[in-house]
Amino acid sequence: MMLRSIIRKLICAAILTLAAAAASYGDTSLDNYVTIKRESKALTLQPNEVLGNPNGCLGSIFELRGTMSGIAKSDEKVSIIITNDNGSFVITAEQTPQIPSGSSVCALVKIGEKTTSMALDLRLVAIEYEGRVAAREQAAIEAEKAKLAKEAANKNARAVTASRYGGQTNRAAAAPINMQEMVNAYKKAIKYYNSRLSDKQADTIARSILAFSIKYQIDPRLVVAVILAESHFRPEATSKKGAMGLGQLMPSTAAGLGISNAYDPVENIRGSVRLIKGHLDKLSGGREWNKLTWEHLELALASYNAGSGAVKKYGGVPPYRETQAYINRVISYYKSLCGIKK
Repeated sequence: MMLRSIIRKLICAAILTLAAAAASYGDTSLDNYVTIKRESKALTLQPNEVLGNPNGCLGSIFELRGTMSGIAKSDEKVSIIITNDNGSFVITAEQTPQIPSGSSVCALVKIGEKTTSMALDLRLVAIEYEGRVAAREQAAIEAEKAKLAKEAANKNARAVTASRYGGQTNRAAAAPINMQEMVNAYKKAIKYYNSRLSDKQADTIARSILAFSIKYQIDPRLVVAVILAESHFRPEATSKKGAMGLGQLMPSTAAGLGISNAYDPVENIRGSVRLIKGHLDKLSGGREWNKLTWEHLELALASYNAGSGAVKKYGGVPPYRETQAYINRVISYYKSLCGIKK
């Protein structure tokens, strides 16, 4: 009985020791790692930069990424070795990290007082698997993009309320709109959808959408939704059937609209907006924008995708799976941009 009691106590002590080690900075959780990195304003230094300016870096925390190539213990001291393209670096730790050697890691390292231009005194603050940190950082980037897109959509909603096609009552009640502010809002949204666009390209597309939407008196958010569904804002996009540019205009359609270069964003948007407006006018009997129904929008989108002949043939949205999916996609994008719950 006494032996069992001793064994039980030893097991409990071992469990408590492991728990304490897991709670230490040497094996911090992902949330703690991210929090420490943010609150400490960790620098993006390379070790050679620290050696070049040791006095200016003392006490700072920087992030070191690489492979944990080894762990060394002597007396009560624990050292880990992280290797990357700049070399191998020995870092003093209070606890043995619960991460196996050979793992790709991110380590938050404090520059100790013994650092000189000849040697580094590095102290481990936190360590995590590099893959987990990268995934969390990517998620944060995506969240920020979504936030910017939502802000742009909210500005769009206010802009449309005050625009000339929103009706006299709405225009009188709305605050004055700064056109540059509108352009910037659309530009942010466009770059969110296609981050490869240059600032100049996004600016040109944003201004064209706003200008031609006002000219043809339709909601610019609908134009954004159509282009997003058609090309995801890729001016060079070409479909298997030969549709071209942002609004995916077919060669014959582009020619009929007077578009000489469908890959030119300005020309393509002019043609696409004019085409949308033409379908809306034809199917609604020329109603003003604020008097259109969802059915009018759906029929216009069906005509844009499948052709007005198909809509006329079936007396409504044709039973094409592709066209029906297209309408749902555009309407979904449009409602999202308008802040309408689906």
